[in-house]
Amino acid sequence: MYWKVLTHDYRSPIQGGEPVFVGTLPYQLPVVRLDVGPAECAAGWNFTDNLATALRIGGLWPDGWPSTAWEILPSADLIQRNDKHRASSGSLLRIATPEEISIAVLELSAAFGVHTEVMHQEQMAWRGALARPQRDPVLVLAGLKTALNVRSLDWTVKKFGAAQDTWDARNAWDARNAWDARDARAAWAARNAWDAWDAWDAWDAWDAWDAWAARAAWAARAAWDVQAAWAVQAAWNARAALTVYYASLMQWITDPLDLLTVGIRDAYAAGLAVALPTAPQELGYAMLEK
Repeated sequence: MYWKVLTHDYRSPIQGGEPVFVGTLPYQLPVVRLDVGPAECAAGWNFTDNLATALRIGGLWPDGWPSTAWEILPSADLIQRNDKHRASSGSLLRIATPEEISIAVLELSAAFGVHTEVMHQEQMAWRGALARPQRDPVLVLAGLKTALNVRSLDWTVKKFGAAQDTWDARNAWDARNAWDARDARAAWAARNAWDAWDAWDAWDAWDAWDAWAARAAWAARAAWDVQAAWAVQAAWNARAALTVYYASLMQWITDPLDLLTVGIRDAYAAGLAVALPTAPQELGYAMLEK
């Protein structure tokens, strides 16, 4: 079987752009130019013959929502370059089942050694939360207050009704940096964990958490698109939480395992769209409208 990863709304996780299709299956991909050169990533429809590899490349939540994986039947001009394949066309046959995704994430998690299973569970828990299965304002507020308490922040929490009018997307990264500065304990925990991670060879798992190429593309889009700014923030929160979790498991840092997980993950699961500092000692947030 061959697999192609898309975002939750069926866009390329690397390039963004318009949706590849509308969700109706089977779907015949349009014929595009196929580059038959030696490059691993080049023109054509790109995919892999291993679901774990596809998720490593495309990311587990490249746009702040769980990615989707699709079985693809490639056209006859299929070529392989290293661990990637490409063709001029193909048919999307079906979406990967939750069980197939879980098995693939477990395969990716082998890099965590003796902590494989617990890190598998944590990654799946983040995928579940970022799907925002609920829309419960009471649970969102409770989760945010818990996150502030764990970080020893005596802040007020303010809800904004229309998420689109809450923050200028061009200032979203500045606001995130302000969160880092005001929440020194969590910021240092994340930075120390990243420093330790950089010295450890687990790039397969790292790529699956963040998909750096995709993040760069979406960050550029976020300069003008508030929805993309929220997506980048959600993806960053999940990656930071998992990095701290594993670094604490390995005793690289002394912070609690769930320092960046508790409260905030529950808030996402309950329908949180975005939470950022909006005034001194004030956390502003908005829920998803639908």
